[in-house]
Amino acid sequence: MEIEAAVSDDSRKELDSIQEKLEDTREKMELEALAFIEATKKFTSEWIKREIEISVNSPENAAFPENLRLHNKNPEKSNLDLKELSLKISGIVETHLNHGDYWIHKNALFQPDSSRDYIEYKKEKILKELTLSVRRILGCATEIFWEEGEPENKAWVKEMGKRKYVCFLRFSDEMKTSLNHYFELLEELLILNHKIKEEILRMERQKA
Repeated sequence: MEIEAAVSDDSRKELDSIQEKLEDTREKMELEALAFIEATKKFTSEWIKREIEISVNSPENAAFPENLRLHNKNPEKSNLDLKELSLKISGIVETHLNHGDYWIHKNALFQPDSSRDYIEYKKEKILKELTLSVRRILGCATEIFWEEGEPENKAWVKEMGKRKYVCFLRFSDEMKTSLNHYFELLEELLILNHKIKEEILRMERQKA
């Protein structure tokens, strides 16, 4: 009986240690997710400002229609507030990205599979969903500048009543860095979660 109790105590300590590492990994993933969100805000702001400059300097090549709230000849007369712009963009990004649909570490339960195929599948799925969301974010952000009507431009499509950017899209270096770190931690999370399942099964076999 003493031997069984010792084995059980060791197993409990091992399980606690793994769970502690898993929670630490979750916290690190949360920081990387927040870093990606902040980087997306910066990316979106810079993207919008660049499009405004294009509209001012080359109206014929602009991605904005004539009813854009922007004075093409004198930007100082524009009906735009850059501080307000930043706040609105921040809100749009938070709405689209700061929830558990994209970030697996926020889910209390997920498949405890640490196989390479599953890990790569989850990475690909997250990247695809985030890219789609950023395309929608750009659409929502540009809608700030139209007073009425909708632009006729092949860079945009309507999807579920919202505009989505459909041309070539490349994440900023900051976005890619935080997402790569997130994916590295994702591998650790799935492996630790799998180890927890194995340790629980081992403890159950000890009791049997």
